Amino acid sequence: TAASTPDASQRSDKGHSETTADRASGDASTEPRGDSSATTSAAPSSSGPAPPAANIHMRCLIVTQDASIIIGKGGSHVNEIREKSGARVVVSESIPGNPERILNVSGPLDAVSKAFGLIVRRINDEPFDKPSVPGSRAVTIKFMIPNSRMGSVIGKGGTKIKEIQEASGARLNASETMLPGSTERLLSVSGVADAIHIATYYIGNILIEANERMPTTNNSSYRPSSYSSSSSSSGRRPPYTGSSYVPGYAQQTPYAAAPPSQLQTQQIYIPNDLVGCIIGKGGAKINEIRHMSASQIKIMEPGAVGVGMNGAPAPAGSEGERLVVITGQPANIQMAVQLLYSRLEQEKQKQLR
Repeated sequence: TAASTPDASQRSDKGHSETTADRASGDASTEPRGDSSATTSAAPSSSGPAPPAANIHMRCLIVTQDASIIIGKGGSHVNEIREKSGARVVVSESIPGNPERILNVSGPLDAVSKAFGLIVRRINDEPFDKPSVPGSRAVTIKFMIPNSRMGSVIGKGGTKIKEIQEASGARLNASETMLPGSTERLLSVSGVADAIHIATYYIGNILIEANERMPTTNNSSYRPSSYSSSSSSSGRRPPYTGSSYVPGYAQQTPYAAAPPSQLQTQQIYIPNDLVGCIIGKGGAKINEIRHMSASQIKIMEPGAVGVGMNGAPAPAGSEGERLVVITGQPANIQMAVQLLYSRLEQEKQKQLR
């Protein structure tokens, strides 16, 4: 069990201080675009931990209630976590109707892992400077990890996850499927504050090493919408779009006069330079995906913008992204999105070889 202050926390106390601009940013409500996130994969080397200078950006899903506790009145709590850890901590804006927000923590690995330990202490209303005790409440942190990196975190036959569990006292569980409309999977880490601190350090170390060996490109990050959460069991989770997970702009609207539970429309963005591999020779690939998913799929012209809530234009994708509109029943839309992202992932892997 992680009943004492971890080595990782002692390392992080050496003080990687952040900039005053970061400290002053209060409840930073928007998350950075682009994928600097923990998009890396490979087991930690036997030669020891990653150098403290290695920077990482880790993203996790948190419920709105926990987000409010982490931020505190006027940003007081989040500022204290930034001060004590030396990491940059940013919480995404809340979306009406969605119980989840994104917590972004970035900076040197030891600062980031320390921040997650402090975040758990804040959620549990525990003192920052005392080790976790046996009676401490376990908290679950849901990290979003690129699918291409999850294998490295799990390890052959689950060896890495077991190693992290034994070293930290935390319990780790990797989701089988990708978050809707993204190439990310959830890695749930449950434990007391010190256990989360140590486990985060191990996970971050794996991700940093993997990224050094083979940097990821075009990871499609999960974006929550106002219709459902990642943990929804209704099967109506809309996919998410774009480069970085920003809650909320994947649109799910009733189509024509069909009942809302029937035909719906989903909007996603894909990288412009990979449109060709989605379409295939003579449209073969896109037609195959249409057929397999029983969905209508339309790739819009460059620069086209999706329709957001109440008919207003949705935020445009990043430069170099193309809007794709998918219409069908919710389960079919989800299948179409999975097939599209799977095809993109195959192409990206091919380009890396």
